[in-house]
Amino acid sequence: MLSNIKAILKNSAIYGFGNLSTKLAGFILIPIYTSHFSVAEFGVLSMMEVTAQVIIAVFGLSLYQGFFRWYWDKGMAGRQKGLFFTVTMILIGVSLVTAAILFPLLNTISVWFFQTAEYSYLLKMMLIASLMQMVMVMPSTLLRLQEKAVLYTATNLIQLSVNLFFTIFFIIHFHQKVEGIYHAQIIGSVVYFLVLFRFIIKNSAFRFETKVLKDMLVFCYPLILSAISGVIFNVTDRYSLKILGDLQNVGIYSLGFKITNTLYVFVITSVMFAIQPMIYKKMDAPDNKRFYSKLMTYLTFGIMFFVLGVMLFGKEIIKVLAQKTAYWDAYQIIPFLAYAILFGMFKDIATTGLNITKKTKIIAITVALMAALNIALNFVFIPFLHNMGAALSKMLSQIVFFVIIYRSSQKVYPIPYEIMKLMKMLILGIALYFLSLLTNDMQLIWRLTIKTAMIASFPVILYFMNFYEKIELETMYGGWNKWRNLSRFKENLKTIHF
Repeated sequence: MLSNIKAILKNSAIYGFGNLSTKLAGFILIPIYTSHFSVAEFGVLSMMEVTAQVIIAVFGLSLYQGFFRWYWDKGMAGRQKGLFFTVTMILIGVSLVTAAILFPLLNTISVWFFQTAEYSYLLKMMLIASLMQMVMVMPSTLLRLQEKAVLYTATNLIQLSVNLFFTIFFIIHFHQKVEGIYHAQIIGSVVYFLVLFRFIIKNSAFRFETKVLKDMLVFCYPLILSAISGVIFNVTDRYSLKILGDLQNVGIYSLGFKITNTLYVFVITSVMFAIQPMIYKKMDAPDNKRFYSKLMTYLTFGIMFFVLGVMLFGKEIIKVLAQKTAYWDAYQIIPFLAYAILFGMFKDIATTGLNITKKTKIIAITVALMAALNIALNFVFIPFLHNMGAALSKMLSQIVFFVIIYRSSQKVYPIPYEIMKLMKMLILGIALYFLSLLTNDMQLIWRLTIKTAMIASFPVILYFMNFYEKIELETMYGGWNKWRNLSRFKENLKTIHF
């Protein structure tokens, strides 16, 4: 168990750097966006981002998931290169057909959605960038399958650097608006392809695996519906705010969302990248259910520190990143979105049993129902609570989503998840957040000190809540004794083996 946890931590750290993709450029560049874009223009950027997610979900056909499932299948021994070539060519073909169909319609779409044709060019750039990203997910997936975490990280950092450079160049030097971001993304995707060109050719065999492709499409069909519904579920908050409010609301909400979403992009995605292969490798192991159970508990314990950091310091983070006071109210929605992301992680882990038993239809149906629920909640709460209503709808939908997936999965593949321990962490997190509100009128130095102390107290308070098992306390005590002597730090470091 300990060796598995160490492996996850190692690969999570590597993937953590690799996940600095084009999406992260949007977070890193927030100070530039908020100083050069109005709140409404920031709202336009958010609408472009969520529309890109819809395009990738609809036209990507979830083929990368099928590729993930079939690549190491026994029947594919010696045929993986042909499979990679087949799926990549299909995605390229779909991208070209999609562009040919949608390009003539974008002027009309701009007028219909934004009441002006001036965004038609921006829509074209967003469409090109999205379709390129949809194709480039294949070499990225192959790097994960072959566990080339270092190469994965290096290539993504190169792409990020290119995106950052050209985004800053286009916005500051050429005074471009949102279109400059997509110009930079297109250049970044081209550079990413060129860097991985030899790797792509090396892992390609110029033949079509037609029969396997048919099997993959059957497998992916529920996942396609699930992916589309999932994207709808994730983006309806901003579409609803645009329909029921205006781009000002979308801009403020989007800033809070970007700040909170760092939990997902930096931390949760990195860890999930590391644990997904291990989940399937442990499928037939005798201790697999205990591993899955402890995985959820330990993962939640570690991520709660980041959740608390974002929740407690949300106000300070927003003020540092956004120079215009019009953006500052965004901090109020962060706690709701943070817990929405946390319950989303619970749901993803709880699907383990459904994936192992190949009950993907249950996932697809549930995602569709939750997308409908989220839309309904948005129409209930947004007219009265505006941005707060959208965030509340997101959190409530994710809670219901987790409960349904958990119950469905337990029926077909029971796993003894430690639900009471999860509840203790969640309740303690809420309590610490409300206590932190009492410090908001204090001087900055006192606020920072007290809030930091609150986060540090999290594992200590859990001890008095009877959270830890005896073996966990013994392990922590042994680790403390080992590492507290700083003079033996180098010697102890050499004893770590992954």
